[in-house]
Amino acid sequence: MHRYKVVVSYIGKNYVGWQRQLNKKTIQGVIEKVIYKITNENITIVASGRTDSKVNARGQVFHFDSDVYMENEKWKYALNAYLPDDIYINSVKKVNELFHARYCVLYKEYEYVINLGEYDVFNKDYVYKCFYKLDIDKMIKASKYFIGLHDFASFNASPIDKYPNQVREIYSIDFEVDNDLIKIKFKGNGFLRHMVRMLVACLIEVGRNKLSVDDVKNILDKKDKNAFNKNADAIGLTLNKVEYFELIYLDDEYLIRTIHKEDKRLIKDFNNIDENMYILAYRNKEDVIGLIKVSDEIELISNTSFKLNDKMVENVKKAVF
Repeated sequence: MHRYKVVVSYIGKNYVGWQRQLNKKTIQGVIEKVIYKITNENITIVASGRTDSKVNARGQVFHFDSDVYMENEKWKYALNAYLPDDIYINSVKKVNELFHARYCVLYKEYEYVINLGEYDVFNKDYVYKCFYKLDIDKMIKASKYFIGLHDFASFNASPIDKYPNQVREIYSIDFEVDNDLIKIKFKGNGFLRHMVRMLVACLIEVGRNKLSVDDVKNILDKKDKNAFNKNADAIGLTLNKVEYFELIYLDDEYLIRTIHKEDKRLIKDFNNIDENMYILAYRNKEDVIGLIKVSDEIELISNTSFKLNDKMVENVKKAVF
């Protein structure tokens, strides 16, 4: 069995989202049918996350397993030969079985583009045409409240009973003004359903002077599903890229992975951190159990009594030596 990591771009206008749905046109459904044509295998592809109806992507990532082996470029050519012209495979790479398009995500970057000028037929499929004047300086000021670790219950459509933990970390929100276009880039460790679109809608309300900068903080602090109910048009949202950490070890409970600068908050309780260390964490939680230091021997630095098992030690040795 071979595992392949795939980066795909698409215009979402003609699709009801990423996730396969019965009798509906979805990105996942179209790609899986193409893979079946090539392999004659019923394969379920696993994406970094689900984009909503009409949302676009420049760098969505998915993986799939197949008994069929082909060189990376041959896979790319074969897939694109059958796909429609609004879906394009950017790259295919054979990876080891530890790679997982969802579990190995370090961060995602979304971009929302607003057109304040004349309607433009050439960008209508990925840019939101706004009919209001916007105070961009106020929008930038208000966006600062979203940066960092917050409970975003007021700004997403994921139900609390199904997703009780609605805490996410946004690393940065950057604005770029290009003539009549405003580009807002959100970089974070994860985003809930409609979260970016609701954040953008809130910033637009600030830009229109319908909300004050302080109102934004108050809505965020309420952690209430009824505190804000606007949603920016999906057409303006694009998943720009998904960045991954390298996974060294994975089982049903634990994982070991590489350290990145975005992990600053997670490892703030540890001292003398260097690039020769790895993070030991629970598989489905952010909680870090400890750091693994590699020098002449492998050492676990932890405030717990946790002991590395033989398989963990073996995998770390394979990655380092």
